[in-house]
Amino acid sequence: MMFAWQKLTDARGKPRKPCQIRSACKISGYEKRFLIRRGDTTRFLVAFCVTGIPFAVLMAILMPMLMRFAIGSSGSSSLLTYQTLRVFVFHLVTFGGIMGGFLTLYDWRNASSAIRAMTRAGLCPSCAYKIDELVPEPDGCTVCPECGAAWKVAS
Repeated sequence: MMFAWQKLTDARGKPRKPCQIRSACKISGYEKRFLIRRGDTTRFLVAFCVTGIPFAVLMAILMPMLMRFAIGSSGSSSLLTYQTLRVFVFHLVTFGGIMGGFLTLYDWRNASSAIRAMTRAGLCPSCAYKIDELVPEPDGCTVCPECGAAWKVAS
């Protein structure tokens, strides 16, 4: 399953899968700091909120329910208690922080960032094959011999 921002279309409009940052570094032999510039990866705060808030809400609702079920109490107490707030904040900070940091390190900000970063380094954004030394076709696209994707590589 791929999200909308993980779908690439090459210069000729064909859909392609993006090469992830970790794979691109491994295949090309380039270090991450050479390949990626500021703004090419997911922002920490966005990843923190998008992953942390739903998880924290889910845990803040499920934990009291599970505890009531385990204890056997059938009382209907309020969902907004100090303990529920503490559970929410704990899960927001831990899960959101971990996922925010992980996605900042290993996920592209969007498809155009992936294309821009990879072609800037002379690599195919789809498979990380070195395409900067290949001769462009008459329409200006350089076709990757590895995966067949066509990209406009800046000289």
